[in-house]
This record gives sequence, structure tokens and C-alpha cells, in this order.
Amino acid sequence: MKTFSFITCLLFVLALCLGAATATPAMAEDPAELAGRIQARYQKVRSLAADYTRSSSFVALAGQAGRRVQGSGKLIWARTLRLRLEQEKPRHELIITSQGRAWWLRPAKKRADLYPLDRFTSGLTPLLQALGGLASLDQDFLVSRPNAKQSGGGPEGALSLLLTPRQRRADLKQLVVWFDQDTLLLAGFKIINLVGDITVYRLQNVRSNVPVDDKLFSFDPPGDWRVVDHRPRRPAEREERQ
Repeated sequence: MKTFSFITCLLFVLALCLGAATATPAMAEDPAELAGRIQARYQKVRSLAADYTRSSSFVALAGQAGRRVQGSGKLIWARTLRLRLEQEKPRHELIITSQGRAWWLRPAKKRADLYPLDRFTSGLTPLLQALGGLASLDQDFLVSRPNAKQSGGGPEGALSLLLTPRQRRADLKQLVVWFDQDTLLLAGFKIINLVGDITVYRLQNVRSNVPVDDKLFSFDPPGDWRVVDHRPRRPAEREERQ
């Protein structure tokens, strides 16, 4: 499931992207007030699209300490709880969430993995709820201002928030989110996991309230693909298969 760890944070930071707004200097605004202002304005956003680049550094990967991985792609989000994340490099992969399900698609292998949304990653459900405006950010996270080390790697002069999960999670220790100081457009974010691995995302060409087609959030597996269903089966279903 390590392949998915970035999704939790990616979905959450989309919840903070509001489009154009006037921002006050980072040092002059309380982090909780900034988070509240962002989320309140976000209620007007129905969809969002952006290009992304990703840089990951691993400190505890077995036999690969210090390894760095880069990637890029495009994302589209729409209310409620719908996300299409298409990685273009280094290899084509696609993740689609909708109707309580999450598809992980690998075209080169002709493989599709289907997960229940609430088990896709340990913290995805509350983050998706925040994305849809159904929960308060401080319900699941402690909101504070990052120090210089924590905010390192972000855009110069950007506004920033440090989000720490209130409950311990295997996939997330802290999340730093950066916003453009003048427009409040989301500029990027940094994921720090429990073992110290760091992934930095930068978003470009961020657009809000873009028209979306429902077909973007559905998937019908081709006949020659292998489909692995990871959803738990009901007792009656298990008995039928025995």
C-alpha cells in the first residue's frame, strides 16, 4: 500500500485550494485562522484540475536508503469524494475514486486493483470528507506553523501550514502545505511519514470549477485485464464460494 501513501495527503491539500483570494503575510496570520479562512472559501469550489510533479526520498527502504524517485502527471477532483489521478512518468498508472471505491490501474500490466475507499489508505476517508467540506480540518489534524526545517523545499515566500494527525497513522507523520502568498492558490505540499521518508509535490496550472465528465471517475475493466478485488466479502458470499 506504500504506492498509495501520497493519495491521502494529495486529497487533503486539494481541500485547501480555493482559487484566487487576498492573503495576509504568513507571519501575521494565526495558522488556525488561515486554515479556517481557506476551508470556508473552498465551499464555493466544485471541482479542481492541476498538473503535478513529485519528488520522493527514502531513508528506510530496504537496501535502498537515500534513493530518490521522481514522477509527474495530472489530477482532477470533483465533489463529492471523486478523484482521478493520472501518473504519466516514470510509468503510466491511474487511480480513480468514486462511489466508495478506489481503483488502482496499471495499463502496462493490464491489471486493475479494486479497494473499498475507507481502506485504501488509513487516513483517506476523513481527508476526503474534509475535501467535500463535511468535516473541520482541526477535527483530524493539529494545525500549526512549520519551522524552517519543516518548510524547507517549498516555494520562496509562500504561506504554509503544518498539519499533524491527531491519531497515529502508518502512512503520515506530518504534512506541510504551501500556498501562493498573493493568490492563495495551492503551490505544493510535503509528506513526511513515520520513518522519515519525504515526498514533495508541486502543483502547476491549478484551475478551479472546471467542467468534468462523470465518465472520468468510472472504470470498466477490459476483458483481457486481470482484476483483483480487495473488498471484504460478506459471510454469505464466502460460503457461496466454498
